[in-house]
Amino acid sequence: MNLNQPNKPLISRDMADFTVPGVVIEVDPMEAEAWGAFEEIAITEQDAIDSEIDMEVAQ
Repeated sequence: MNLNQPNKPLISRDMADFTVPGVVIEVDPMEAEAWGAFEEIAITEQDAIDSEIDMEVAQ
Protein backbone atom coordinates (compact mmCIF):
# COMPACT_ATOMS: atom_id res chain seq x y z
CA MET A 1 0.00 0.00 0.00
CA ASN A 2 1.34 3.42 -0.98
CA LEU A 3 0.67 5.93 1.80
CA ASN A 4 1.50 8.90 -0.43
CA GLN A 5 -1.47 8.39 -2.75
CA PRO A 6 -5.09 8.63 -1.65
CA ASN A 7 -7.32 5.60 -2.15
CA LYS A 8 -9.27 5.72 -5.37
CA PRO A 9 -13.01 5.53 -4.81
CA LEU A 10 -15.09 2.69 -6.19
CA ILE A 11 -17.36 4.13 -8.89
CA SER A 12 -20.85 2.75 -9.39
CA ARG A 13 -23.95 3.67 -11.37
CA ASP A 14 -26.26 1.66 -9.08
CA MET A 15 -28.20 3.75 -6.55
CA ALA A 16 -28.33 0.68 -4.31
CA ASP A 17 -24.66 1.45 -3.54
CA PHE A 18 -25.52 4.90 -2.20
CA THR A 19 -25.12 3.87 1.44
CA VAL A 20 -21.85 2.01 0.93
CA PRO A 21 -18.92 4.02 2.37
CA GLY A 22 -16.25 4.88 -0.19
CA VAL A 23 -18.48 4.32 -3.22
CA VAL A 24 -19.05 7.22 -5.60
CA ILE A 25 -22.29 7.08 -7.56
CA GLU A 26 -22.02 8.46 -11.09
CA VAL A 27 -25.20 9.95 -12.52
CA ASP A 28 -25.88 12.13 -15.51
CA PRO A 29 -26.89 15.76 -14.91
CA MET A 30 -30.56 15.13 -15.66
CA GLU A 31 -30.75 12.30 -13.09
CA ALA A 32 -29.01 14.42 -10.49
CA GLU A 33 -31.36 17.33 -11.05
CA ALA A 34 -34.39 15.02 -10.85
CA TRP A 35 -33.14 13.81 -7.45
CA GLY A 36 -32.71 17.39 -6.25
CA ALA A 37 -28.92 17.29 -6.16
CA PHE A 38 -28.54 20.87 -7.29
CA GLU A 39 -29.69 23.91 -5.41
CA GLU A 40 -29.31 27.33 -7.02
CA ILE A 41 -27.42 29.52 -4.58
CA ALA A 42 -25.83 32.00 -6.97
CA ILE A 43 -25.75 35.62 -5.94
CA THR A 44 -27.02 38.37 -8.20
CA GLU A 45 -24.67 40.30 -10.45
CA GLN A 46 -25.19 43.39 -8.29
CA ASP A 47 -24.27 41.44 -5.13
CA ALA A 48 -21.05 40.34 -6.83
CA ILE A 49 -20.20 43.91 -7.80
CA ASP A 50 -20.98 45.16 -4.29
CA SER A 51 -18.75 42.48 -2.75
CA GLU A 52 -15.72 43.73 -4.72
CA ILE A 53 -15.87 47.01 -2.84
CA ASP A 54 -15.31 45.21 0.48
CA MET A 55 -12.11 43.52 -0.65
CA GLU A 56 -8.83 44.70 0.83
CA VAL A 57 -5.97 45.27 -1.58
CA ALA A 58 -2.67 43.75 -0.47
CA GLN A 59 0.27 46.09 -0.96
